[in-house]
Amino acid sequence: MMKMLDAKERRFYKIKKLIEKNHLPVLSFMLNIPGEEKNFNDAVDFHLYNIEKIKKILEENKIQIIEESYKNIETGMEYICQFNCDANFVKKLMVKYEESEKINRILDIDIYNEDFKQISRSNLGLGERKCFICDKKARACIKDETHSPEELEEFVRNQLNCHRK
Repeated sequence: MMKMLDAKERRFYKIKKLIEKNHLPVLSFMLNIPGEEKNFNDAVDFHLYNIEKIKKILEENKIQIIEESYKNIETGMEYICQFNCDANFVKKLMVKYEESEKINRILDIDIYNEDFKQISRSNLGLGERKCFICDKKARACIKDETHSPEELEEFVRNQLNCHRK
């Protein structure tokens, strides 16, 4: 748990520093991988695959990446990029992508505007994130512990394994 908190803090300061440097929004992309191990081959491959998809979406919308970085650390893979476009517009694009396939529910794409405020789905009037397994709101499943950690981990690993094929 401490490693996760340390990684989150380092990411927070990295994003803050980028925004202060260029006064432009930032995209942070991780995977929601349940369980201790975050860096197994299928997860790494899926993360790299989705970085390319995200970059393609930005390119198709004529959004330039100003700076980017990728890290594969013990707590999971981390992609950060700064772009030259309205943060709300990019958040809408990323939510649409997250919702385009059931497996994409494990994508964790955060957008920070040039004032270092995270853009949420609710800020844009968009629906809440859905559970990996069922179509209920993810927050409700987490609160009610609808699915066991083992069930979540098995589901995600199976989905990633199927995606690879």
